[in-house]
Amino acid sequence: MSKKHPARVLFLSNGYAEDLIALATIKKLCEEDPNLEIKALPMVGEGTVYEEVNIEILGPRKMLPSGGFAGFRPWPLLRDLAAGGLKVLLQQMDALRRERTWADLVVSVGDVFLVILSAALIKRPIIFLATAKSDHARGIKHHYRIEKYIIGHLCRLVFARDERTASSLKKWGIPSLYVGNVMMDCLTVTGEDFGVSSRKYVVGILPGSKREAYDNLKIILEAVKVMETKEPYRGRVDYLIALAPSLSLEELIPLISLYGWQVKDAPPFQKKKGLIAYFTSTQGTWIKIIQGRFGDVLNLSQVVIGLSGMGNEQAVGLGRPVVSFPGRGPQISWHFLQAQRELLAGAISIVKPEGEAVAEEVCSLLDDPKRRERLARMGKERMGNPGAAGRIAHLIKKELEEIKKSLV
Repeated sequence: MSKKHPARVLFLSNGYAEDLIALATIKKLCEEDPNLEIKALPMVGEGTVYEEVNIEILGPRKMLPSGGFAGFRPWPLLRDLAAGGLKVLLQQMDALRRERTWADLVVSVGDVFLVILSAALIKRPIIFLATAKSDHARGIKHHYRIEKYIIGHLCRLVFARDERTASSLKKWGIPSLYVGNVMMDCLTVTGEDFGVSSRKYVVGILPGSKREAYDNLKIILEAVKVMETKEPYRGRVDYLIALAPSLSLEELIPLISLYGWQVKDAPPFQKKKGLIAYFTSTQGTWIKIIQGRFGDVLNLSQVVIGLSGMGNEQAVGLGRPVVSFPGRGPQISWHFLQAQRELLAGAISIVKPEGEAVAEEVCSLLDDPKRRERLARMGKERMGNPGAAGRIAHLIKKELEEIKKSLV
């Protein structure tokens, strides 16, 4: 690290959730030291969230058909390759090589693949935010031995997503810490209520942020219709859909019309508060469509129907039990949900991808406040409180100071 320039940090992330975690950390890091020079490379998707801060975003940036969830499954991999996935990866690797002489430190947010790329192409000290895996889960969500070996040999410092994982990594001689889960710093609750009645139940709906969300909505809308046939819920539930920025309301209009729903525009004063439209059924059911106020949707909800990765975990972290089902795309698979349920101490219910099954479980949770309270305690304990982004940023700054001293 030269005395001629401020410390330079390169952030790598491999998904929308990881982008948000990196962004929250970057904001706190800039508060720690406004003179830092920071760049970011989102390896999956377009990384638009980084545009909130004044940093250079490296590319190329492209959303592939799998949304980053191809894994080793042949069909999603082939679709990604056909869409230019290999070319994008090679261009990203070239971008990393060009930063070798620029970066003083690399912060990898996501999985071990980023650590390997950083070590091979940039050859600078690596701090790893291990957001993808935990010792609370098994299978694909648990660190394999080879991953621990790689992390131990390549990383200067590792931030685990929970205390149990941090302790496990330490047994392998890995410098690992748990200071909280940055996911809970990525939520903003403003207190907006969208006109929700205190006399009604509130069900939040997270259809997801990828293309598969359009298919997921079919089953969710079926579940709402079923709930509206049951007592005491007929006409006594406020339904709030958190529509991700990556989804288009215009694309939803012809889709939901096939299932007997229409879209009604919200008046300007409601749009300013994030309520952009309504879904209405021929039976008189109204669903409020919220955009840009994700934290408020979770905060108001008693139960959440969730087809989201990070969103499900944030809901549980706020004490809201989640009902989910295997989606029709590569992300929310049965195996993914099984691992997520283990990760979150059972605060997610997995049901069949049928409207009746979803409605039955949501009603069961609404009927049982004690069960909801028990799941809320478990979820909050597993996810932790906000504040991790600031603590991680402070420790990154300390590591930068140590690196500087070692070069004097």
